[in-house]
Amino acid sequence: MNFKFDSVQRFVVGTVGMPGEREFFLQLRTAGELRSFKLEKAQAAALAERMREIIREVKRRYGIGYTLQSNDDAPLESPVESEFAIGSMSLTWDEDESSLLFSATESPADIGIDDESEATSDDLATVEAKVTLDQAAEFARRTIKVVEAGRKPCTFCGSPLDPSGHLCPRANGYRR
Repeated sequence: MNFKFDSVQRFVVGTVGMPGEREFFLQLRTAGELRSFKLEKAQAAALAERMREIIREVKRRYGIGYTLQSNDDAPLESPVESEFAIGSMSLTWDEDESSLLFSATESPADIGIDDESEATSDDLATVEAKVTLDQAAEFARRTIKVVEAGRKPCTFCGSPLDPSGHLCPRANGYRR
């Protein structure tokens, strides 16, 4: 399966579930299609940070900026059914089209391949999407907000706190 989106209307990360049990999804909407792809929280955060870096570099190098016209804080659209779990991702600046090209490949573990070197490009599904600077900036803003909305960290050890607390190693195993 290969998914290619030339004109994306919505490019967002959202979650399903309660903090501590959330699943992260990248969701893309075009005029006639809605697709969702599962990814890890760390992947979402890294993608948002990388988009911010590219936006800053594009502004510095080419003088091209963006304007956030509105904040997209709406939930993911239903149904949220993952096409595949994202493994590797890349972002490329397309100077001719003044857009970012996002591409991702399915996680080999998602199809039962433990050693990534055993997977060929024909084995793994891919997704590609052209994203404007405005969409990239909104994606980064929203994704950082979604990532930070998780469980609060323990003031002693920094580990995430469950609603019932946790056994804190810095408090000699006492519950916090």
